[in-house]
Amino acid sequence: MPGARLSIAMTTCNGTAYIREQLESFAAQTRPPHELVVCDDVSSDDTVAQLEAFAARAPFPVRIERNPTNLTTTPNFAKAIGLCSGDVIFLSDQDDVWLPGKLAAMGEVFDAEPAVGAAICNGTVCNEALEAIGHDLWGALWFHARERRAVREGRATEVFAKHVVASGNTLAFRSRYRDLVLPFPDLHDCADAWIAFLIASVAEFRLVEQPLIRYRVHGKNQFGTRRPGLREQIQRARWQISSGLFAHAVRLFTAIEERLRNADALELRIHPGTLELVGGRIAHFEVRDAMPGNIWQRLPQVAREIRSGAYWHYSYGVKSIAQDLLLR
Repeated sequence: MPGARLSIAMTTCNGTAYIREQLESFAAQTRPPHELVVCDDVSSDDTVAQLEAFAARAPFPVRIERNPTNLTTTPNFAKAIGLCSGDVIFLSDQDDVWLPGKLAAMGEVFDAEPAVGAAICNGTVCNEALEAIGHDLWGALWFHARERRAVREGRATEVFAKHVVASGNTLAFRSRYRDLVLPFPDLHDCADAWIAFLIASVAEFRLVEQPLIRYRVHGKNQFGTRRPGLREQIQRARWQISSGLFAHAVRLFTAIEERLRNADALELRIHPGTLELVGGRIAHFEVRDAMPGNIWQRLPQVAREIRSGAYWHYSYGVKSIAQDLLLR
């Protein structure tokens, strides 16, 4: 029985510095993709020329779409996903490198388990020269053993309600869920969290423990990943408060709630307790977003969230309590 057809949805924008290595890693896959779909977001360098040169010699079809105007990352990924024709869609950035066995290892999960809707793999965090810098991607995202066990036990939404662990360059999902995840909400930087939570709400979610990508950290990353020290964690905590991140979380999970309430129309069954989980996340971050500036006024609200367990269900426990009490 033939395996699933695997599509790669890639977005590019002025990626000339690293894109060749990423493209060559696609060509080196032990299980070739069914197709590569690339949406370029008005590159002004020779990114498109490199894509066209690769397409001319690639051992699989390559479709290149050039956007007439800049879409930005999330809408551009939505466009690429919508153009894929395979059974399973893999997301790809322009500056990482995939190990040769990535498509084979992750494709095998979908071939063997029809109930699996999405999967993520681990990755090795590297410097600009693709040299490992001492930790893996899951560790950098604080995705530790207890949470991994929860995902393996079928409680992925509990983990994803707390924080994002499904980095897009490690994510693959069945195209049958495309109508659930598209269109993306009009929110910045939401695609990874959006896709992972929605599909985990209606299907099984799998982890592939092997580090199957080399995640390159460099000066022009849109999203860089490394282990922050204490000072950086405090700075980031202050930035989260000042940047409106809590309000963003409310908007994201409100959109998730609305999309899940329409799942019946797609003949999808939501896992029991998921809507209650989403509602709890929304309520908790509404409280955190509206915390008053005076610490004495904040104390009763923080105390209520402690008693309800919300800080542990939806935030980072003691760290988030300290953030609300001390950093506002």
